[in-house]
Amino acid sequence: MLKGEKSVRGGIEDLLCPFTDMFITQGSGGSVSHKGTKAMDVRGLQIGVRYPYYAPCKVRCVKVYPESGQVMWQSVDKVRYADGTIDYVTFMTAHDNSLDSFVGQIVEQGAQLGNMGNKGNASGVHCHIEVSRGSDTTWMINKYGIYSFKNEIEFEEAFFMNNTNIISGKGAWKYTDSIIVVEGSPNRNYANLDPKISSWRVYDLHVKPVAKNAKGKLNPKKFGGLTYYIYSYMDQGTTAEIETADFGRVKIYIVNENCKITIDNPLYQYGNY
Repeated sequence: MLKGEKSVRGGIEDLLCPFTDMFITQGSGGSVSHKGTKAMDVRGLQIGVRYPYYAPCKVRCVKVYPESGQVMWQSVDKVRYADGTIDYVTFMTAHDNSLDSFVGQIVEQGAQLGNMGNKGNASGVHCHIEVSRGSDTTWMINKYGIYSFKNEIEFEEAFFMNNTNIISGKGAWKYTDSIIVVEGSPNRNYANLDPKISSWRVYDLHVKPVAKNAKGKLNPKKFGGLTYYIYSYMDQGTTAEIETADFGRVKIYIVNENCKITIDNPLYQYGNY
């Protein structure tokens, strides 16, 4: 993103990548200091330059760790993720030598959030960033002895890459035009399961969506089709969080020709919307 950039659609801020130039020096699960985490280390165009980075949405400072130039930020409101999810976001930035943040500080989308640096445990100037979906601020040591969030997600699941110059680093990058938003409408998304299908697996929210982990099955054919309101998109947009009468809050696969996603237009009489 660029300094001062904003993106608000349907009354919800899009979560923008905080970097104008992005060179990934260590990625998710890296063996140096990211083992068991989904953290990213990002430097700018030139090595050693303490480039600024910007607030990806309107955020509030919730924790500060001065010894490592580290700050935990959380969105003031729910935001739109690059995978289509709408939820709060919590993220950590680190190594800012010029750290002047304080708990309770509010930073508007597009305003400067900090500077890349090498404060704390850093081998060079960069910004360490890791992202958690939701408002849980749990910051814990994993089995490898490294701090991380409880609900971490991959960088590309979180941020739209509009106006970010990707110098080095591969990912399933998304841009705001990847997620269609109809202005002036509630933008309620629905998963509509075709009535010719008699079995559709459901999964608990925090398990891998493979057959052996199925919690049960829906039967769209029995009801002449089923429609569910989508609370959030998960698993890089391949599954959706829904509420069912029999299984409660679960997720289902939606990347299938027999599942039609509609906006503000439920197709079938039964389900939960």
